[in-house]
Amino acid sequence: MSSKASSNTELALSALAEFSDGSYGKFLGESEPEKGSIELRFEATTRGYAGWHWVVTLSQPDKRRAATVSEVTMVAGEDALIAPEWVPWAERLKQFRKQLREEGKAKSDAEADAIIRRMASGSDGEVAEDAEGKSEDGGVEPPKKTRVRKRLVKRSENDDGDQPDEVAD
Repeated sequence: MSSKASSNTELALSALAEFSDGSYGKFLGESEPEKGSIELRFEATTRGYAGWHWVVTLSQPDKRRAATVSEVTMVAGEDALIAPEWVPWAERLKQFRKQLREEGKAKSDAEADAIIRRMASGSDGEVAEDAEGKSEDGGVEPPKKTRVRKRLVKRSENDDGDQPDEVAD
């Protein structure tokens, strides 16, 4: 390994030590995807990230100057376990309704929705209080007002009283 490659590896290792909490393993390779950019790959040893790599991107626009760290990131390797493609809730619901009709449990979307509401309610058959009407708002309710604050409102100078009035918000 040349001294230049060695200094790049040392720089990348110091960046990994700072940002990865020590969850990196052996050196996998070095590449130059673009002129002035160097990527060094290391094995990721973080639990749950088998097949992933730490990539340290160095920038060196002028070969006469030392490289600097541009980015430290973790990327999926070829054999990495990654999450499946995201499917919107409306599409998943549509698929589930279709499945219920194919299994003969429902004859229409309305019957399928009734089954889904019963499933959301639990064992007693009643619809859960929060089960309906949450699909549009993401299931998040705004905070409820717990107390009324009193604030003093100063009336215009033409008013008879000099004292501010109490007003409830």
